[in-house]
Amino acid sequence: MSLYIKVGSITNAQRSQRALRQSGYKSIIKKIENPSKEDGCGYIVVVNAYTEEPIFILQKEGIQIRGVDRK
Repeated sequence: MSLYIKVGSITNAQRSQRALRQSGYKSIIKKIENPSKEDGCGYIVVVNAYTEEPIFILQKEGIQIRGVDRK
């Protein structure tokens, strides 16, 4: 399962990727094609995980999460 974590800005996406890498997770940054106002600048971090741990890692780092999709 993949988690699509909406973080808004490219800065938060890069911070998220760094925090996840330090915890052993591989992730990629993607841009939402037509972001809504709630999505900020429209960046998401995609990480393969079967648990909610990546979300907790980002919250611990103080990164604002705007939404999570699971696919």
